[in-house]
Amino acid sequence: MYDLLTTRELTVLQSMLYDGTKAAYRVARLMGEDRDSFERYRPVHTETAHTFIEAGTELVRRLDGIAKAA
Repeated sequence: MYDLLTTRELTVLQSMLYDGTKAAYRVARLMGEDRDSFERYRPVHTETAHTFIEAGTELVRRLDGIAKAA
């Protein structure tokens, strides 16, 4: 999926996913004792966080490649 993106596009995607992960964490903390809400949104928050990690890993791989080429 990430091969089709430029490094700049991947950087923007990773930033957006970071913001989404941060917001999901904040929402989960605000829900507190409301386990039904937490369980309802957990799959979405989990997928966002996993995608953030994947995009970040790809970005680091590319940046390492650029540094080694230099």
